[in-house]
Amino acid sequence: MSGVVKRLHPASKSRLLFLALVPVAFGAGGLAEERGLKNADHWSYQPLRQVAPPASGEAHPIDAFVFSQLARNGLKPNPPAERRLLIRRLTFDLHGLPPTPQETDAFVADPDADGAATAKLIERLLASSRYGERWARHWLDVARYSESQGFERDKFRPNAWRYRDYVIGSLNGDKPYDLFAREQIAGDVLEPVSREGIIATGFLVAGPWDEVGNSQASPVMKARVREEELEDLVGTVGQTFLGVTINCARCHDHKFDPIPAKDYYAFKAVFEGIWHGERTILPPVELTRVNPEVEKLKTRLAKVTENLKDASPAAASPERDRLQRELGALLPEAYAATPRVPQATHLLERGDIKQKRGIIAAGGLCVLNAEFGLSPDAPEADRRKAFAHWMTSPENPLFARTIVNRVWHYHFGTGLVATPNDLGVSGGVPSHPGLLDWLAGEFIRGGWSLKQLHTLILTSKTWRQASTANAAALAVDAGNRLLWRFSPQRLEAEEVRDALLAISGSLNPAMGGPSDRPYDLVIDNTHFYTFKDGDDPEFNRRTIYRAQVASLRDSLLDSLDCPGIGLKSPVRGITSTPVQALSMMNNAFVDRQCRRFAGRLEAAHPGNFRAQLEEAFQLALGRRPTEEERHRLETELAAQPLDQVCWVLFNTTEFAFVQ
Repeated sequence: MSGVVKRLHPASKSRLLFLALVPVAFGAGGLAEERGLKNADHWSYQPLRQVAPPASGEAHPIDAFVFSQLARNGLKPNPPAERRLLIRRLTFDLHGLPPTPQETDAFVADPDADGAATAKLIERLLASSRYGERWARHWLDVARYSESQGFERDKFRPNAWRYRDYVIGSLNGDKPYDLFAREQIAGDVLEPVSREGIIATGFLVAGPWDEVGNSQASPVMKARVREEELEDLVGTVGQTFLGVTINCARCHDHKFDPIPAKDYYAFKAVFEGIWHGERTILPPVELTRVNPEVEKLKTRLAKVTENLKDASPAAASPERDRLQRELGALLPEAYAATPRVPQATHLLERGDIKQKRGIIAAGGLCVLNAEFGLSPDAPEADRRKAFAHWMTSPENPLFARTIVNRVWHYHFGTGLVATPNDLGVSGGVPSHPGLLDWLAGEFIRGGWSLKQLHTLILTSKTWRQASTANAAALAVDAGNRLLWRFSPQRLEAEEVRDALLAISGSLNPAMGGPSDRPYDLVIDNTHFYTFKDGDDPEFNRRTIYRAQVASLRDSLLDSLDCPGIGLKSPVRGITSTPVQALSMMNNAFVDRQCRRFAGRLEAAHPGNFRAQLEEAFQLALGRRPTEEERHRLETELAAQPLDQVCWVLFNTTEFAFVQ
C-alpha cells in the first residue's frame, strides 16, 4: 500500500457487520452463467484485481503505472509545472476559486521540494470548507439536483437546499464514501436514524417531478407518469453509484450489458415505495419529544385561522405568521424521500403497464449474483437497507471503480474510463486498467476516504506535469489518453462567476442555509421566473447557493456551458462560441465586477497605475505582468478608466483556463 494513504477511517470497523447483513455473493459467475448472460465477462463486472505498481523506479505508484505505459509507447512525461501555475491549478481544482497573491507567493517561496510543498498545500486546501462547496457541485451535477419541480408548473421547493448542505458538510467532514452512499439510498431507515440520514434521501427525489401528470384523472396515464418517474430514479442510482445504464433494460434485456429486464424491475422494486414530498427531518426520538408542543401550536394556529375565515385573503395576521414560524422551527422539513407502502412490482412486457407479467422481488444485478432473499411483499425499509448494503460492499467491483474513475475525471478532465456514468460494454475502454483497479483497492483499504484519494492523485508527478504541448507526443496521442501532459482545462461556468466575485472583492463568504433567489416570481397556475441581476450581498454568494430552478436561466452561465437544472451531467459539455466572448465582454454582471475590481485596486494603490497593474495581474492571472504587457498597458490604457484594464484581464484566455 502506498505511503500516501496513512489512516483507516473509524467507520471501516463496521465493515464486517455490513457484509454479514447482505446474504449475497459477488463475481460474474453462478447465476450469470446459468442464465447465459451475454458479455458477463466484461472487465467492469469482474472482481477487483490485486495489481502491483510496475517496477519503474518511480516512488509514487500512480507515476509507476502511467510512466511505464508512456515508455511502452515511446513517450516521455512533461516536466513539472512551475509553481505559480500549479497553485492556481490546485486551488481551482479543490476550491473552485483562484489563490490570493499572498498564497501564491508563499507557495513559490516554500523551500521544501516540489512534492513536499505540494502535499502541504493540498492538506491546507482540503481542510478548508471551500473544498466541500467546490466538490459538492460535481456531485449535484450527477445527482440531477433541482430546487423546483420542472414540467409545466415548476413549483419551487423551499427546503431542497438541505440536501445541498448535506453534501457540502459530508465532503468537508470526509465522511466515508460508502456511508455517504448508503445514507442517500436509505438514510431514513438505517439505525440510528438521524437528521442527516433523512436529509440525505433528498438524492432519491432530487430530479424533476410531474405534478400535473400525477394529479390527472386517468389511472392509466397516472401509472405511466409513475413509470417514468421510477425510471429516472432507477437510472440515476445505477449510473451514479455503479456506472451501469440499467434503465436501458426497462423494455427489454439490455442490448449490450449482462442486465436482463428482470434486473431493472428488481431495482425498481427497491424504490417502489419512494415518493416526492416534504417531510420533517426529526428522527423518531426527537419527534416524540416535541410532539406535545407541536400539538399546542397546531391548536392555537387552528383557532387563529378560524377567526380569520371571514377576513380578506390578503389580510395580515402577525399572530398566525408567528405561530407558523414557531411550528416550522419545531418541525424543520426537507424535500426528501417520503416512503409509502409499495405496490407490487410487475415485470412489464416491453415496458407497457398494460402487459403485466410476474411479480418481481427487490434485488441487485444477477451478473454479480445478487440475491437479497426478500419476498416480493417485503417491507419498504428492508428493501432499501438490503440494497444499500449490497451496493456499497467492498466486494462489489462496480461501486469502488465508479467513484474512483469519477474523481479522476474531475482532476484530469477525462476519466480513466471516459464515460463516468457507463462502465459497461458500450462505455469507454480503460486507458490504464491496472491503475484503475489499484486505485479502487487503495480507496477501500484507506477507509473510503475521498480526501485521501485526492491526496494520492494530486501528489503524483502525473498530475503535476506541465501542460505544454509536444509535437512528437501529439502525433502519437493527440487526446492525451496516455497522460504525457496535464491537459489545460477551461473554468466551469460557476468557477468563472465565483472567481469574478472573489477577484473584485465582492464575494460574500456566507455558507449554507436557504438558497438565494435572484428572480421575480409570478404565479398564474404555472410559476413564471424572471432572472434578476441583483447586487445585494445575498446575490454575491457562491453560485452553488443560488436557487436551482429548472425554468430560470442565467445568460452568462448558459453561455459558458452550465448544464440544465435537473439533468444528469456526469461530463459537462465544452464549447467555443462567439456568445461566450460577447457575454464576457458585455454582460452586466461582468461589467459590475470590472468596476468593483477597479475600485479595489484604486483603494489599495491610490494614484499609482503601475502598482495597480501589478496587483491586477496577480489577482486575476496569478502572476506579474511581463515588461511587454506593462509597457503596452501603460501606453495604451493609462488614460482610460481602470476598469478597462480589469475588463481586458477578465477577457483573456489565460483567465478562463487553468494550465
